[in-house]
Formats: sequence, structure tokens, C-alpha cells
Amino acid sequence: MTENLKIRFANSTNADVLLVIRRDAIMALVGEYGYVAVEQWASTAPPNRAAKAIATNIVWVVEFRLQVIGWVEVSGTTIESLYVSPTASRQGIGSLLLAHAEQQIRDAGASVAYLDASPNAEAFYVCRGYRRGGAIKANNSIPMSKWLDLSTV
Repeated sequence: MTENLKIRFANSTNADVLLVIRRDAIMALVGEYGYVAVEQWASTAPPNRAAKAIATNIVWVVEFRLQVIGWVEVSGTTIESLYVSPTASRQGIGSLLLAHAEQQIRDAGASVAYLDASPNAEAFYVCRGYRRGGAIKANNSIPMSKWLDLSTV
């Protein structure tokens, strides 16, 4: 699948599909957390969440055959969001988006990338070099960071 992928900047016309991908990715965790918990989590984003992210931060989408299947949001040195459509999960899309975001942070001269991982995503980030960076937050997210190799800039 990765040979037919395109990463590009998100634009305002992508906002609705980004929210759908976010919601679908969270709802796919119903077997792990139960319906009530994932429905509550999926409903925490206000309707303008993606539009605001596109307007105020850097958001990239990945397309497969012109269809957006994942997205990542970066603010400075922080990866704010990373979601992949459940139909495209476990195919390297999240890793591709994460690497792209890290490269952009590195290109800006930063030596560390930060993020708050949801409990279900912690292992994904640990496998990609992230380490816990503090106590679990009130929303159950896990602060994590990764040293970036600036020699590849």
C-alpha cells in the first residue's frame, strides 16, 4: 500500500474527513475499552477541532488513491494528534506520518519531539523511540518525548 501514498498539507476542505477518521479510529477501540468509554472519548472533540488545527498548526494528511486515510498535527515541537482510518491501520501509515512529522520538527532545528500518547498508543510510540516524560495526565494521556538525530538535517 505504501507505494501509492501521498503526504500533503491539509486544507480546510479536509476538516470533516479528519474528524471522521479521528472518531472512527477511537471507536475501533471499543473491544479494548468498552462502548461507553470510547464514545465519551470520541465525543470530546468540538465540531471545529480539525478546522482549528488546520488554521493554527501544521497538519499533514496521507492519501491513498486520492482518499485521505490518516493525518498528523504538529505545533512547534509537539505532535498534537495522529490518527489513521481503521481500514488502513497496521499497514505502516501511522509510522509514515510520525516519521514525516519528526522530520519536519528536525528540519526546524529542534532536537526533541514531544507528544501525549493515549494508553492504547503508548507501545506504538515506544517502538519508535519515545520514552515516558512524566506522570499520566488527568485525561489519561502519557507524556512522551524522543531525541531527534540532528545530523540527518
